[in-house]
Amino acid sequence: MRSAVPRADRAATVTARPAVVAVVGPTATGKTRLAVALAERLDGELVNGDSRQAIAELRVGVAKPEGLELRGIPCHGLDWRHLGEPFTAHDFVIRAEAALQGVAERGRVPILVGGTGLYLRALLRGYDFGGVPPREDRGAAADGPPVEALAAELERLAPARAIRTDLRNSRRVVRALELARAGADAGRLRHPWPAVWLGRALSAAALRQRIERRSEWLVGPALLAEVATLLASGVAPGVLADIAIGYREAIDWRDGRCGREEAVARVAQRTWRYARRQRTWFRREPQVQWVGDDGADEAAIADEASRVVARGPVAVPQEG
Repeated sequence: MRSAVPRADRAATVTARPAVVAVVGPTATGKTRLAVALAERLDGELVNGDSRQAIAELRVGVAKPEGLELRGIPCHGLDWRHLGEPFTAHDFVIRAEAALQGVAERGRVPILVGGTGLYLRALLRGYDFGGVPPREDRGAAADGPPVEALAAELERLAPARAIRTDLRNSRRVVRALELARAGADAGRLRHPWPAVWLGRALSAAALRQRIERRSEWLVGPALLAEVATLLASGVAPGVLADIAIGYREAIDWRDGRCGREEAVARVAQRTWRYARRQRTWFRREPQVQWVGDDGADEAAIADEASRVVARGPVAVPQEG
């Protein structure tokens, strides 16, 4: 199936925001395979929507798509940042908007693919980052709730402010939360992208099985080699251990603090916890249209997804 939008018409609408297909959802659900299949059917190119896959130096540990997996389909945004560089949702939006527009200017369909919910929401819903200038940190409490709990509260109270905040930096999260609780203006939503959001429907049991298989594949010689290369290049072990699930376990296995079986089990457990949070996040997004089921084959899922794309986006109330 080709795009429902003729190439000439798509090229003519480049001055406006082009229509986007967004393949979203938890890790290990097959987002890249579905996005590639759609790109082949719709004459599209992929734009990465995963915060870790955007790091240039990482490949194996973040399951970066490449080579045969992409089947010749371009994928933009796999090297937007370097290890150790600050990279917020605002930074992602700036780069992703340019990439999406570039795909449309070539007369092709932009297909965003990833599972970093905050980044995807910031981009597709069109958060306006210009309404509030950056503020300096003014200190943070040394004790109190973990940064994850504070970040969750910030996302609930002021999603636009959360998008501008490094949610791993406790000082910045605390300061942003103080402003949100005080009712400081966090900007408005403007200029959303017209998008069809697609998610791969899987039961919790099927998703967990996929995660276990993926963890078994991940923890192996290729990951150890990547870890060795990164450490030899000067990356601190603590920095690498915290950057993505799998690196800490590989370092521990490499240094004899655990065996491979334990490393695999730890990766699977941490990935499952992360996938559950992603699952909850995307289930709350009313515009996501879920395709497939546990028993569906990849071709059938791609055909179903193509029909959903042809119908267009789900109409949801616009945030203000």
